[in-house]
Amino acid sequence: MTDHTITPSADGVGSAAELMHGMSVQHLRFTVRPAEWLSFSEQPGAALRGALYHALADHFCSESFCATSADHLNTCPVCWLMALEDPIHQRGRDVSRPLTIQPPEKQSYLQGEAMTFGVSLVGKARDLIPYIVRAVEWMGKQGVGKGRGRFRLQAVHETNPLWDAQRLLMDGQTVYTPTLAVNAVRIAEKAAELRTDRITLHFLTPTRLTAEGKLVKSPDPAILIARLMERCQNLATYYGDSDTPITSDIWKAAAAQMVKCADGLHTAYHEVSWVEVFSGSKRQGRATPISGFVGTIRWEGDVTPLREWLLWGQSLHIGKDAVKGNGWYRIVC
Repeated sequence: MTDHTITPSADGVGSAAELMHGMSVQHLRFTVRPAEWLSFSEQPGAALRGALYHALADHFCSESFCATSADHLNTCPVCWLMALEDPIHQRGRDVSRPLTIQPPEKQSYLQGEAMTFGVSLVGKARDLIPYIVRAVEWMGKQGVGKGRGRFRLQAVHETNPLWDAQRLLMDGQTVYTPTLAVNAVRIAEKAAELRTDRITLHFLTPTRLTAEGKLVKSPDPAILIARLMERCQNLATYYGDSDTPITSDIWKAAAAQMVKCADGLHTAYHEVSWVEVFSGSKRQGRATPISGFVGTIRWEGDVTPLREWLLWGQSLHIGKDAVKGNGWYRIVC
C-alpha cells in the first residue's frame, strides 16, 4: 500500500494521475494449442470466463460457490475475485470484478493451431497470477467452447497495450517477475504523446452502455466518459493500492468536468454497428443478452483532459459484461 495525498485544484477536481494513483493492470496473454477442434459462440470471452471461474472454484475454493459464509468470503482469494459484494454499493451489491477477458481473434480453431487470449488483473488481483495460470491449465484439460475442446498451455506472456509490448512470463517451468504492468505513471507518459485535437477508438468486442435505464447503441462521448469514470472509481476504491481515501465528492467533481469536456466533442468518423450476442447462464437457466456496438469512431475537439482516462479504459474495458470480454477497445490514433 502507498500513502499519497490528493490535492485537488481550486475547483475541487483531482487529476487522473492523482485519482488513479496506486492503481495498476497486469495484462496476461496465454498461448495454447488445441488438442482437437475448438469452437466458440459469437463472443468467445463468455465461454472463457465461465470455464476460468469453474476451474478456480473447483480447485481453489473450499466451499460451494452458492453457499459461502461471510468469513469465507473475506479470506478466500477465489471468492474475493469472483463474488465481492458491497451492500451499500450505489449500483447494487455486486462490485465490478478486478478481472477482464480479451477473447481470441476467431470463433474456431483447428487441432494444433495456435490460439491466444488475454486475462487482465486489476490492482491487488495481480497477486492471483499463479491461481489464474493453474486455472487455465485445468481449463485445457476439461475443455471449453461448444464441443468442450481441449487444449494445452504453451506459454504465458505479459503485455502492455500502451506500447504494444510483450515479454515472456512463463515458458515450461521457468517463471519471470512481471515488469510491464499499466500504471498511472505510464498512462500519463503515453497520454502526453497523443494528439490533443482528436482521438480514435476501435471497439474490438461488443460494448454495452446504458443511460437512464436504456441501451446506448452508438458511442456517445459524454455517456462513454460518464460510464468510464464510474468504472474507474469503482475499481480504484476496491482494488487500488493507495492508503489515502478519495472522497466521492472529488470523484463526482472530476466526472462532471470530464463529461462536460466530452460533451464538447464532435464525431468526425463513424463506422460502428450493433451486434446481437447472448451468453448462456447455468445459474439463471437461460441465455442473457451481452449485445453491444463494435467498430471505429473518431472524435474531434479538445481531448487533452480525456486522454489519460481513455487510456485507462482500454486496459479496464468499459460497460457491462467486461468480465466476459465486452467493452474492449484500443486507441488507434
